[in-house]
Amino acid sequence: MAGISQDRLGFAVGLSGSEVGRVERGDAEWLTVLHASELLGAVGLSLWARAFPEGPPLRDAGHLRLLAEFEARLAPTVRRQREWPIPADGDRRAVDLVLTGLPRTVGVEAETVLEDLQALERDVNLKQRDASLPQMLLLVRGSPRNRRILRDAGALRRAFPLPTRRVLAALAAGRDPGGNGIVIL
Repeated sequence: MAGISQDRLGFAVGLSGSEVGRVERGDAEWLTVLHASELLGAVGLSLWARAFPEGPPLRDAGHLRLLAEFEARLAPTVRRQREWPIPADGDRRAVDLVLTGLPRTVGVEAETVLEDLQALERDVNLKQRDASLPQMLLLVRGSPRNRRILRDAGALRRAFPLPTRRVLAALAAGRDPGGNGIVIL
């Protein structure tokens, strides 16, 4: 299509002409995205890719341990559901944990490592809105780094004003915590 030989194309990207032929026939099991991009670029094309959701999201072990540690502190009357889907067609997001059996339903989003606090607050607020949850808790791993970040996170603290002790005491007694809060474990 580009009007150049396999040998010349291969030379341009550091492959042999026979390897280029394998790529053309679909027989190049070694082909990486990087090689494909280089080959396409050499003939004047750009590689484009799209990602599509497939199956349940992967959770790391730390995330699962954090959720389990939190759940162990809840009263037996508090019912829990992990990965609670956002009730909108085509929306693949889910709330990490939803607590029922309380006067109001409570959503819980767990974070093991804090990064972009503005994005985190926006994401949690959007999940709360889109899942029609009256309250949200932000569950954070209590690492020194996360604690340091939270000390300086005035806007996030205002959006989630209830402190850890108050939230945990209420949930351990099977009571509504009374609003949005941050739980550090």
